[in-house]
Amino acid sequence: MSVNPQDQVQEDSASKPVPYRSDPARVQELRQLLLKSLAKTTPCDCILLSGGVDTSILAEAAFVVYNQNKDTQKNLKRPLDGAVTVLCMDDARDEFYSTQISSRLGLKQEVVKITLDSVLEELEFCIKTLQTFDPMELRNSIVIARGLSVAKSLGYKTVMTGDGADELFAGYSFLHNMSAERLKAYSDRLTITMRFSGVTLAKALDLELVQPYLDKDLIAFSQQCTRDEKINYHDHPKEREWQDRLEGRQLHGKFILREAFEEQAFSAWRKKEPIEVGSGTTVLPKVFQESTSPEELKEEQDRILAEDGVKIRDAEHLRYYNVFKRVFGDDLSTYPEKLRKDGRDPCPGCGFNLSSPEQTFCVICGQWPARILPPPEEIAKAQNSSSTSS
Repeated sequence: MSVNPQDQVQEDSASKPVPYRSDPARVQELRQLLLKSLAKTTPCDCILLSGGVDTSILAEAAFVVYNQNKDTQKNLKRPLDGAVTVLCMDDARDEFYSTQISSRLGLKQEVVKITLDSVLEELEFCIKTLQTFDPMELRNSIVIARGLSVAKSLGYKTVMTGDGADELFAGYSFLHNMSAERLKAYSDRLTITMRFSGVTLAKALDLELVQPYLDKDLIAFSQQCTRDEKINYHDHPKEREWQDRLEGRQLHGKFILREAFEEQAFSAWRKKEPIEVGSGTTVLPKVFQESTSPEELKEEQDRILAEDGVKIRDAEHLRYYNVFKRVFGDDLSTYPEKLRKDGRDPCPGCGFNLSSPEQTFCVICGQWPARILPPPEEIAKAQNSSSTSS
């Protein structure tokens, strides 16, 4: 059976996902909400600038908001004067985007290129402050801690971050194949459980942290967004290939947020990259693996499981746990309140209590899934209901 070439072209075109545009009124509403959130914040003199879509939007929107505000213009130092970008590799992708944004806005950018040795210097501070040996948490937090430390050394007092945009507007790639119903349920859970290491790290350094995406009105708006508004397809024109490294029709999270600032934000359609990819700390697992023999790893895994009841997953996890033990010691009775091993609601990976009934991953060791039983409150409730009915 022959196929008409024209019919084939039409069929191929119809099978491709259609580019999407959100309701302009909704786009404008989101834009105004973020601008209002920025106007309500303490004028920041510095931003941790990765150059991703979240910080690109904040830097360029804050520049407009702060410089239109007559009160902030009275300050001797211009609001949003500086930017700090932390890189762990010479080819880390954040450098290009962040330097372009800083140049556009006239920001005094400090690009910090850290070596493996300096990463490890930051590690003990992060583990002690955050009370964790979760590799994913620490890989991200090392970058944030170094950025905040540098901001403090430069004399900045108030630092802005892009925390919350991924959680509120489905920026994570693992959300992109979810149905509308599942995405709604998962997003609502993230809104309740989301936590950001920058808050704790900044407090330890006596810095004020500003997180404009966590404004209550913005959170409420995100909860009303449809799946299409959060996740959809955008056509990348050829003239922007040098910037985005993307070509043609691409799927994006945070879709309506990108639309709201696509005319201003340099990185509006930049591909989402985890902080450890943009900064280059993805090299850490490989570095630790290469410095630990399989025999040494197995021996340590067995020893730690027998002595401490902790499951060590790989060489990176082992390195962080050893620092954790050096910081907190062997006497569990001296551990902070967050680090309790009383068997009330234990993580199957480390035995420390899970942080809340809603938590499905362990914030201490990074185990996922971490809940093999319902929370104690639910078990007690079920038992009481059963005894009442009988």
